[in-house]
Amino acid sequence: MGKSLDEQFEAAVWIINALPKNGPIKTSINDQLQMYSLYKQATSGKCDTIQPYFFQIEQRMKWNAWNQLGNMDEAEAKAQYVEKMLKLCNQAEAEHNLMEFLSDPTIADLLPKQNQLREHFATLGRTTVKGFEGETVEINGVSISF
Repeated sequence: MGKSLDEQFEAAVWIINALPKNGPIKTSINDQLQMYSLYKQATSGKCDTIQPYFFQIEQRMKWNAWNQLGNMDEAEAKAQYVEKMLKLCNQAEAEHNLMEFLSDPTIADLLPKQNQLREHFATLGRTTVKGFEGETVEINGVSISF
């Protein structure tokens, strides 16, 4: 039986929060704004805050992205958040070498969380890494099975 939308959304949020902010995979500003606005819409509903002053550039960009979602249903925002997160994962998997990613020092704290990470990805329907199915690798003394 598939996981509920709420479970999928919570898993996607957990994964995004677990990833290092200064890690080896960078997302575009537009992708970051889309993820932020979908999260806000999913958790808070329609944007109901006052627009930040024009010189508060980051806050204004976030507000604009969230406000553009208008009356989008919270369930739709959750579904789009999960879909966007999986799309970004697929893109990262296609563009980056997994072994280089795992060897990056910024993700060292993530390696001990591999079982939690695996569970959250399984909630999203992802249980393998393309090209590494069934393999076990060792990174910085930590064994990782795919």
